[in-house]
Amino acid sequence: MSSTKSRRSSRSQSYAMTPNLVDSELSKELSELYAGFESKVADSIHRQMINVESLDEEMLSLENNFAMMKERIERSMKLQHNLCIPIGRLTDEIITEILQYGIDEVDEEASLADLALFPTYSICTRWRNVALSSPSLWSRIPLPCNPNLFRLIRDRSRSNPLQVSVVNASDPDPLDTITLGESLRQLAPRIVQLRISWAWFETQPNVPFLDVFFSDHVGQKEFSALREIDLTDTFNEDPTRKPVVLNTPALRIMGFEGLPSTIPRPIPSLIELEFRGSQLEINEILDLLSYYPQLEICSIINMESCGDLEDDHDIVSLDRLQSFDIDMMHVSEMEILLAHLTLPASARLTLGTYLPDPDHFLFQRFLGPYLLKADELKIASDEKNIIYSMTYKSTGPITITHRTHDGPPPGIALLPTLASHSSDLSLIDIEYSVLPSLSNLIVAFSLWDEIEHIRVSTQELEFERLLNALEETPNIVCPLLKILDCAETEFSSLRMKNFLEFRENKGARIQTLKFTRGFAHSGVDELISTTSTTIVQLDPVEVEESAESSRSGTPVSLRSDSNAP
Repeated sequence: MSSTKSRRSSRSQSYAMTPNLVDSELSKELSELYAGFESKVADSIHRQMINVESLDEEMLSLENNFAMMKERIERSMKLQHNLCIPIGRLTDEIITEILQYGIDEVDEEASLADLALFPTYSICTRWRNVALSSPSLWSRIPLPCNPNLFRLIRDRSRSNPLQVSVVNASDPDPLDTITLGESLRQLAPRIVQLRISWAWFETQPNVPFLDVFFSDHVGQKEFSALREIDLTDTFNEDPTRKPVVLNTPALRIMGFEGLPSTIPRPIPSLIELEFRGSQLEINEILDLLSYYPQLEICSIINMESCGDLEDDHDIVSLDRLQSFDIDMMHVSEMEILLAHLTLPASARLTLGTYLPDPDHFLFQRFLGPYLLKADELKIASDEKNIIYSMTYKSTGPITITHRTHDGPPPGIALLPTLASHSSDLSLIDIEYSVLPSLSNLIVAFSLWDEIEHIRVSTQELEFERLLNALEETPNIVCPLLKILDCAETEFSSLRMKNFLEFRENKGARIQTLKFTRGFAHSGVDELISTTSTTIVQLDPVEVEESAESSRSGTPVSLRSDSNAP
């Protein structure tokens, strides 16, 4: 009997910890509270109703009061419920971070006027209160905007840094340049990022040029915190227009689209420039670069160059340049431009060239000097260009993106010629769907007798042609070859086995073979068991990481399944 009581006692204690009992205790407590409340309310109503002249009006008033009370109780219960679910237990700091992510994910091209009061701020009362008390969430201001909205965002952001967007399109209302200028002057000490889009609209015939607007309405007000600015000034194409004058002592990054004559200058603190223009002449490009000799990163996105160098231009020195990217210049004009630039040997160059018609001699003359001392060469293509990427032991890498005509890029017809200019290569990387003929492959790879590493991504039959070239006799092709990397290329395991055996019998063993897992037909068991070559199988995600590493120059560790050499 005592053991039975003990079990009952233990069971009773365990029940006390269960949610059901907690719920029943809460229900009991609420029932008792309601019973007492009901009794008091009934007594109070009875006493008040005895002397009421209009019973119907009083009952209606009571019903309204009870309805309001019911809503308050339901709202309170919902709030308590929300506080108990996981999202209700989030701290204010985490809620702020979530809201900040929502702001940061907004497309920069979207209208900030439509996104100043984000819908996520009104998910619930608590989230709204957190948003209202978080100055960092009110750091974006679109101009021009409603005066009340302007003051609201300005005050709620307190002293936080601001991102400001200015668009002069204010249709249907005329642009109030006076108020816009006053707003910019007021916010200037706190603006860290400024984006301005200034264009001409038929509905705004009286809007001034951007340079005139800054001169008349902003003046020399100092933007002391401004680090980054992006200006799009397509208002007028008159080349005699004056530059936009800005007082930006701390400006580091500038993007600009418009006439070179209107770009702000000088800016001694500027280290990064992106210029977006069209049909720039060589003189204009050199003048542009001469404004900012302290640049470290420069990108000129040019739709198409226009005209030779009319008068000889002084040499422009960019002694601190780390990266220079310029697109769409005729090969001969690119030669002239580079001849008038003095750049650090360590600078990374990305050059975009074109020729209206295939002119192999002109392009060879341009490309040849860059191949001469290259240690590694990658040849690839996109929809319209053939891309040559070269790295060097003691200087910065160079990439030349070349287009000869509209349509798909040509084949690698110049491979033997390229090989004649780059006999010291240790690595060749070919990412091309169609390889040259067998004879051209043999000629090219025979000249590349220092190559230790071949990386190739192509079609299966094209890859077999490369294997055929590397089996040429009597002189062995690429005698120093140690690594063959054919990731993302399908091949026959039996054909690869014969190739590896051939190279080993000729005293030029391939030490490491890399390929994508699942791309070897007929399996790899026999290949692994019959060769002394280290076999490295890469998963597709590792292949992509390796490709990204190759593009960025960052080494990546790869997992492998291998047999000892």
